[in-house]
Formats: sequence, C-alpha cells, structure tokens
Amino acid sequence: MTVQISLERSMFSEKPLCLLRSGSFSAICFKYETGVEALEISNGPVRYILLPYQGQQIWRLFIDDEDMTMKSMFEIPEETDNVFDESYGAFLIHCGLTAMGNPSEEDAHPMHGELPHARYRNISIILGSDEEGEYIEVKGEYLYKLSIDTSYTFCPALRLHAGKKLLDMTCNIRNLRSTLFRYMYMSHINWRPVDGARLVYSAPKDKAHIEVFETDSGDMLNDADSKRLREYTLSLAEKPDLGDVLSFRDQCYNPELCVCIHYNADESGWAHSMMIRPDASACYVGFETKILNNGLRWFSWTGDEMSCGFALPTTGNHMGRAYAVNHGLQKCLCGGQETAFHYRFGKLEAKEAADMEQKINSILTL
Repeated sequence: MTVQISLERSMFSEKPLCLLRSGSFSAICFKYETGVEALEISNGPVRYILLPYQGQQIWRLFIDDEDMTMKSMFEIPEETDNVFDESYGAFLIHCGLTAMGNPSEEDAHPMHGELPHARYRNISIILGSDEEGEYIEVKGEYLYKLSIDTSYTFCPALRLHAGKKLLDMTCNIRNLRSTLFRYMYMSHINWRPVDGARLVYSAPKDKAHIEVFETDSGDMLNDADSKRLREYTLSLAEKPDLGDVLSFRDQCYNPELCVCIHYNADESGWAHSMMIRPDASACYVGFETKILNNGLRWFSWTGDEMSCGFALPTTGNHMGRAYAVNHGLQKCLCGGQETAFHYRFGKLEAKEAADMEQKINSILTL
C-alpha cells in the first residue's frame, strides 16, 4: 500500500507541524525565520532537512545525531535566488541543467546553473515499500521554460528506507520540446571533513584518471598563502594520491581546490567512494556511471568553511558551460525524451565500510 501526501505552501509556518508518524518514519514541516520552507524527515537513525521549494536542497543531514554537513557561515538558509553567493552551506545542492560550474569569461550563466535556486512545485511525501523494505520519499518538480529554446522538467525523488543509513536519489529529466536538449548535471554533496580520514574510491590513482585543476584565488589570499596553495596543487597533480589521507595541518584547500576523477564501475555500472573515518565508519557516495560518468572532488578549508566534497557525481566538471561545450561534456535528450539517473549516499558502519573497501579494490584489479 502506498500513501501520498501532497503539500501546499500554506502548511508551512514558524510553528512546526507534524504531517505524519508511521513506525520509525516522521515528517515535520516548518518555516525558517528567513521565510524559507523546510521539511524534516526521519527514519530514526537518519534525519534530514530538505528545502522543498528552494532548490530541493538537503540543507542538513544528521546520522546517529551527528551533523554530517559542511561548516559554513550560514546556520539557516536565506530566501534568495542567488544561493551560492547568499545562502551557501547545504549538504546537497542540485546543479545544472542548461549550465553548470564556475562561469568563465565566455559564460553568462549563474554559478552552477539554474537548479541551485530553482523554484519547485508539486511537492509530495510518499510512504511505500519496495524490494528493500518500507520507505519514505520526498519528490518535487521543477519546470524550466525559455521561449524558442529550452523547456524541461527536473524531478528529484529522495528515498529513505526504514532503519537504513543510506539515502537514494533518483532524478528524472524530461525534454518538453521537439528539439534536442543538451544538459549537464552535478550533485554538490558537501560533507564535513574529519582529520585523519582516508579517501577510498574506485578510480586508478594516476594522471589519466585524476585531473587536478589550479584554483584562481584572485585577491582572496596574500602572497604567502597563494604560493602555498599553488605548490600544494602542483604536488597533487604530480602525485594524485597525496591527498588521500586528510591532514588539516599539511594540506592546503584555501579557498578551494577541485579534482575531477574518472571512475571505474562495478559489474552493475556503479562507482563507489568513501571517506573512512578514524573510528572505521565511513561517509559513502555511490553513483551510476551511465550518465554520471565522473566524480568531482571539491574541498574548501578556510576556517569559516570546512567542506569535504570527496565525490560529487557529475556529467562533466566544474569549468562552466563553454568548457563543457568545447570538450563534449554535455549529455543529450531527443525531443520528448526522458531519462533518469541514480546515486546513493550516507553512512557505512565499520564492517560495511571494510566490505566496500574490498569491493573497490576488486574493481581496481579488473
């Protein structure tokens, strides 16, 4: 049996409202003092706060009562149409679709395209069951229209199973025009880094699979800090696994550093990546490589920001639309066609992390 609750913006106020309780599942809606609507969804071990109308961002993710989200200047989300500049600090942000990445001098698109600040409709909460058991799911729809150019719907669905510490994301894209639609996507997943954690991932540690990008820090750094970042970047480019054990003292990610990793997939077409913490548990990201063929690594350690985006599933990289066009990094949908892609993230306990590391090692020996 499936139960679906359709939401209206009038349900949200600064006084929290419980929409449902069923077994270990709960759903509460509320509004931040900034006016941003939010849903708090829980299955017991996992609790997350989703912004259903503003980008369908996962603003915060808590697992076993631990905040897994990057450190930022923003404790609560701001009501804005310019999320990256004025309200950046979510655990997960959808990026794309007509453009993605940092706009270059050849680009006119906003940072990471229109999806980060997209305004959604048709929000619903679903209780159901599948082959993995009972679940609670939140989904919504974003409609994009640009006359004589582009029209599509983007529909993310976030599913959380009873008792599980992994979350499943399915994103559906439908091209509403009769002409070809070229698109890009990235899931900006921003974990809080842990000193001494190990990065384990299903990609060979060589220059063919790991591409290090130099950061243009502009006037954000003094000469000494700028030199340190450049020297560390050059060292990482020569020895791609240099950053695989996190060291707050020895590594430099101020203001940020990006690495594009070309993953190998398992027999099911999935790539896998982990940040194994000193207690042997792991933060995990896995993704289907048919469409999401790369994993971007984005770190920002400024003191005010502390983020370890160790695997951002993506169709390309962070270099902007013009770069993607020139390097053939866009995906295509024919007129009226739709597609879907999947990824998964969450926490693995010590035994699960050890098993996953063994699996990753087996992928690398194929």
